[in-house]
Formats: sequence, C-alpha cells, structure tokens
Amino acid sequence: MPQRQTTSMFPDTARPSRPRWQHWLAACLLAAGFGGHAAVHAADVDGEVDWRGQSAGSCQQDRAGQAALSRIAQQLQAQGMALKARCHGPSGAWRVEVTVVDGLKASKVVRGPLADGHEVDMGTPAGVPLAAASLDAGGFSPDVQFNRQWLRTLMAQHRFSNLPDAWWHFAQQGSGPVSVAAR
Repeated sequence: MPQRQTTSMFPDTARPSRPRWQHWLAACLLAAGFGGHAAVHAADVDGEVDWRGQSAGSCQQDRAGQAALSRIAQQLQAQGMALKARCHGPSGAWRVEVTVVDGLKASKVVRGPLADGHEVDMGTPAGVPLAAASLDAGGFSPDVQFNRQWLRTLMAQHRFSNLPDAWWHFAQQGSGPVSVAAR
C-alpha cells in the first residue's frame, strides 16, 4: 500500500517536542486545583472578590472566613461540585453559588439537572436581586427547594447565616452587622 505523503504549511520549521514530564506536571497541577474544575473562580470585573481574600475596594475577609470557605470548597470538591463565593460589595456578605463538576457524584447530594460546568439549580441566578430569590419565595419545584435548604445547611455548618433577601446571600456569624440593603 503506498504511503501518503503530507506537506506542512511551514516545511522548514520543526514542531518543538515536549518532554513527557511536562504533560505529567500539567496533570498534577490540574489535579491539585490550579486549573479547571477544582479552582474557585477569581474576581469579577465589577469589584467582587473570591473566597481567597484578594481585596477589591472596601471588601476584606478575615482568616477565619477564608479558612471556612476553603473547607466548604474541599467538601464540595469531594462531592463533585465547586464553590464560587464572592464578597458582595462593602456589606461584607457573600454571594455563593455551586457549580457541578461531576454530575454523578453531585447527584448523591443535590437534585435536579446536574450538567457538568453548570450551576446547581436554585431557581434563580446567583447575584441577581429578585423577589423570587428571597428565602420565603414559593412556587419552586421540590428539587429547587431541596437544593436551597441543602446550601443553607452546608453554609450553617461552617458558621455562615443565610440572609433573608436571597438564597445566595450569606454572612459569616460573628463578623459584625451586615446590612441587607447594601447590595
């Protein structure tokens, strides 16, 4: 059988080969949480900060809060999910949402559609101040109601209280007064 000859657009340039250890290193970094699914998302353009305590504007978080959010992120990672927690402006409260990383693992903990890369269904988007996002809002499916209660319980286990204006709005217990109106 005749061999097929291929030509390159750039015949004089050789493609650099990468040593095998570089592929192994990249895999280790991804597994350690330096990329992709295990990482908690970084700051938004609008001045919010992530749970790691990088400051933006007047929003700061103490070491106890960072440690608590880190424990939550580790717990969720083991359950096939990732935490996205951002300081919600100068109020010191947190905007929290959970993203599915492994739908099979997540299905053992939460309910509803669990597509990898999508947020756990809470009925309304995180960070959007809607009447339907409040704790006393009704008319949601049992899956959404279950997921909201699950998140409240998870956060309470790590000393965060759910503020009444939104399922995604949390304040660390003992961090001082938080004004719900200061969104």
